[in-house]
Amino acid sequence: MLAQNVRTGLLAGLTLVVSTQWAVALDANDFAKKLSQAYAVGGAELTFDEATLDGDTITLKNLTMQVPGEKQGLDLGDMVFEGVKEDGSGGYNVASATEENFTISEDDFSFSIKDIRLENLYVPAESTADTIDNLFYYDRATTGPLVMTVEGRDLFKMSGSETKMSKTSDGSGLGFDARLAGLEVDLSDVQDPQAQQVINGMGYQYLAGDMTMKGSWQLASGEIALNEYALTLNDVGRLDLTFSISGYTLEFIRGLQKLQEQMAGKEDDAKAQQAMGFAMLGMMQQLTLNGLSIRFDDASLTNKVLDMVASQQGTTREQMVQGLQAMLPFVLGRLKNPEFQKTVTEAASLYLADPKNIEISAAPDNPLPFAAVAGSAMTAPETLPNVLNVTVKANQ
Repeated sequence: MLAQNVRTGLLAGLTLVVSTQWAVALDANDFAKKLSQAYAVGGAELTFDEATLDGDTITLKNLTMQVPGEKQGLDLGDMVFEGVKEDGSGGYNVASATEENFTISEDDFSFSIKDIRLENLYVPAESTADTIDNLFYYDRATTGPLVMTVEGRDLFKMSGSETKMSKTSDGSGLGFDARLAGLEVDLSDVQDPQAQQVINGMGYQYLAGDMTMKGSWQLASGEIALNEYALTLNDVGRLDLTFSISGYTLEFIRGLQKLQEQMAGKEDDAKAQQAMGFAMLGMMQQLTLNGLSIRFDDASLTNKVLDMVASQQGTTREQMVQGLQAMLPFVLGRLKNPEFQKTVTEAASLYLADPKNIEISAAPDNPLPFAAVAGSAMTAPETLPNVLNVTVKANQ
């Protein structure tokens, strides 16, 4: 009797374990379907040959991404998703997604990125995109080396990249922080003779540096705030762009995607291009400018340009600077805005005499619709500096 009870208990336990495992078993095709739906929100179409399951690892074989407006899709190869778990509401949490080597080759051009990795992904059950929780999301993305080759020459390289994302505490938006490291540009074989003369004259056959970016996006208002977008090139300088615009909502993004789809294959149709232009102007009315700043911190570029031009004209750098300073009031006089002319002349003269940094910023008193900016530029360009509240500063 005891033995029978033990056997019955073991059988019941085994049945429970097996049935429980069956109930929570991952569905690779359902995961792939929901991942495709998540990417479709951004306008991309994912296709693959097969979705395979091994424990908590799902592999999408021969994954391809089709981007709106592009004739040819991107062949991503086999993408491996590890640590896949259902979140209890139909969505999926993923520990990591990896792709060893992504390569594009066509004629004499090739582009490759190695060691692509995404960490802590979330694939929503329903990609309605009305809240942050219904968007595809990841905490961190990294890549290894990137190489762009043309006719056998490595024209552009990157040693690696890292991007981090974070949700705001109230779930209303996203923050992002990215860095591209070890950038290298080879300009030693530029074919244009004039360009080659300039490059050689300044000693910029090879450039190296990095790029950083930090910002945030609010889903409801569509406000994108780029707090830092900086390109630093060794022995050249640092170019820094910051801006804030509103209206870049998911609805706006979908509108752009539809326009791209409609224009696919119509690049040579003049009427279609004109219609596209009018449609774009209409969409731009949805955007407003909150602020904008462009700053350049010099590391030798300005003096090298001045020295090269002065040499070509048979004069000295000092004489070149004096000539430019004398010309500025006459050139800027065409703007028919004396106050702005004075501001620019003073800042530019100061920078040319001692190149350290120069910054141009626009800070309108109230968010300014892009349509109003375009209207001022076309009908009364002299008022644009005042409309945008533009300031120019040097060496600060």
